[in-house]
Amino acid sequence: MEKLVNMYLNYEPEDRSLGLPPVGRFAIETWLRYLEQKGFSIVAEHNGNIVGHLAIVEDESNKGVVDLAIYLTRSYQNQGIGTEMVKAIVEYCKRVCYKKISLVTDRLNWRAIRVYKKCGFKTVLAGYELYMELPLKPEASE
Repeated sequence: MEKLVNMYLNYEPEDRSLGLPPVGRFAIETWLRYLEQKGFSIVAEHNGNIVGHLAIVEDESNKGVVDLAIYLTRSYQNQGIGTEMVKAIVEYCKRVCYKKISLVTDRLNWRAIRVYKKCGFKTVLAGYELYMELPLKPEASE
């Protein structure tokens, strides 16, 4: 977990959105423990450092729905890493039979919005934040 904490300790302040990722070691460690206990995460690494983190957490009020959050170090954005991470988690969610992936992003976070749309997400509510969803159809048994 230390590599992931380090990624977030060095995360650019202007890249934070909707209060995430949290600031400071204690808050970051607490948040990551929550994600570890309640969700599922994947990371992208380069030269031994974590440069991307995607997490899903099941929506406790909506069975079969997971909420998604993804963070990439600025210097690794616009290289297709985020797109590949989202595609990988979509396939995982299909395999484990989730019904839908939902997310909230800042309406000005055009890089993330482009990735989500490329992966099939649709905007369901727009305001200061965009609420996006991707309904899933489980893969057929082979």
